[in-house]
Amino acid sequence: MLASPKPTKKELVTAFRTREILAAARQLMEGRGLEAVTMEEIASAAGVAKGTVYLYFPSKDELIRALITQVGESMLRDIEVIVKSPAAPTGKIRGVAALLLDYLIRERVLFPVYAQDWRHTGRGSPSGYWSHFQELEEKFFDLVTPVFAQGIAGGLFIPAAPRLLTFMLRGLVRSVGYYQMAEGREEAVKEAMPVLLTLLFSGITPKPEPPAEWMTL
Repeated sequence: MLASPKPTKKELVTAFRTREILAAARQLMEGRGLEAVTMEEIASAAGVAKGTVYLYFPSKDELIRALITQVGESMLRDIEVIVKSPAAPTGKIRGVAALLLDYLIRERVLFPVYAQDWRHTGRGSPSGYWSHFQELEEKFFDLVTPVFAQGIAGGLFIPAAPRLLTFMLRGLVRSVGYYQMAEGREEAVKEAMPVLLTLLFSGITPKPEPPAEWMTL
């Protein structure tokens, strides 16, 4: 097996500078909201010139999309750990659902942007963010759909298209995200968690388990 080529100094600097700019942007936006923060403020917080920020991110929209991509990649890594664990399919799906809800709380500032229909707003992106979002979505389905398939094969879930069940899980989580947006408070997700899990498992398991179990997550 060939070793991966060693990154060049330019690539290392680019990766470091990108992380610094995104970290500065995230901190400012979490404190004041997406709309209030300017690219000049992000540059100052990152310790670089405003022109340097635009060199890496041609617009504020591109920077925000990069933040969403960063979150998506992190979330997929966390999901992969869950689905590769020795837990039963029901435990894995509970874990994935709880993780997604936790991300809703942590990323409540970015969720409204992510919730927009990138199929229409992102196609013209010169940096290819739209296609990358689609790749992240497909990776999510590639990770979670086999878990539903395994549960169906073992009689733990009702016979249905595994990919359909994955879509339904994602849809339920997004609905909680919209609820959080409407209520404007972090506790909204915590309130919705037992309801979401009860609805999900009452629908996909042949013999639904008592709702009290979901409260222990």
